[in-house]
Amino acid sequence: MITYLVFSEGRVKRGKNLNYPLPTKDSYMFIFLTRPTEQETKKVVEDFHLNPEPLNTYHKATHSRRYITKPFQFVMRTTFLENGTIGYANILFVLMNRVLVVSTSRPSEFYDAIVEDIARTFIKTKVRSVGHILYNFLQEDVDENYEVLGKLEQKIKNVETRASQIRQKEISVRVDDILALKSQLFRLSRQFWATTRVISLIRIGVAQIDIDRESERMLGDVHETFLHQIDVAAALKEMVSDALTVYQAALSNISAMTSNELNIVVKKLTSYGALLLIPTVIASIYGMNVNLPFAHWQYGFYVIAGVMTALTALAFLRFMKNDWL
Repeated sequence: MITYLVFSEGRVKRGKNLNYPLPTKDSYMFIFLTRPTEQETKKVVEDFHLNPEPLNTYHKATHSRRYITKPFQFVMRTTFLENGTIGYANILFVLMNRVLVVSTSRPSEFYDAIVEDIARTFIKTKVRSVGHILYNFLQEDVDENYEVLGKLEQKIKNVETRASQIRQKEISVRVDDILALKSQLFRLSRQFWATTRVISLIRIGVAQIDIDRESERMLGDVHETFLHQIDVAAALKEMVSDALTVYQAALSNISAMTSNELNIVVKKLTSYGALLLIPTVIASIYGMNVNLPFAHWQYGFYVIAGVMTALTALAFLRFMKNDWL
């Protein structure tokens, strides 16, 4: 799908078809492509004399990178929240003196809202340069990164809480959950860092387009924001490491609890074995075919049984006092 905005003397013309007007010397144009069809790609390539390769391959990129400097084309990995879920997309930017072409690899209400915000913004504010349009797009995107980082922070806190709660000698979190969060943060850090490099290239003139001084300064603000988000991601990685430490401590506690319970069971079994051993030994001795005390006395059985009971009871009381039973 193709959406276009034409900015001319404080007026904004928008449309969603291939019959867009080409910009004049008094106007600027913003073209937004969402999963462009072959026909849409061919139309944009022919109208603005672009190399078609980036438009056909940018969705496969694993990180932000620059493609071509004339016109300046780069792909940026972006992150956003949609229905409470973190989504990822590749966005291709093509910068020309009067035209900014943006193509995204996946449809999203978030990017549709950005296009609408840009249209509303330039109804009240006159476009100064393509850099001014680019700044407004990047500013919306960079603000969304804070929402994503906040979502990840909440996930880390939830994982840490669940890791610290042991129920029935089980932890309601898997180590894979923690490692997945760590992987997401590493991906975000690489994404932010690569984007800051691209913005730096635009600011120092590698893009070879006219950018007014104010828009250049505002792009610098976006650059600094990305650097701050890199620091935030690093802090969150430390939180993930702490959560992993809590998880390991919980596992150690479960192991200690299991070992302690096993020791208690072994101690009780040993005590019960000792109680049974006393009458067993006495009965075994009196089962021998030899003359033994009380063996032929008429009350001998009762005496021997009484001794066995007394010794067993004495051992039982001793074990109970030592908390072995």
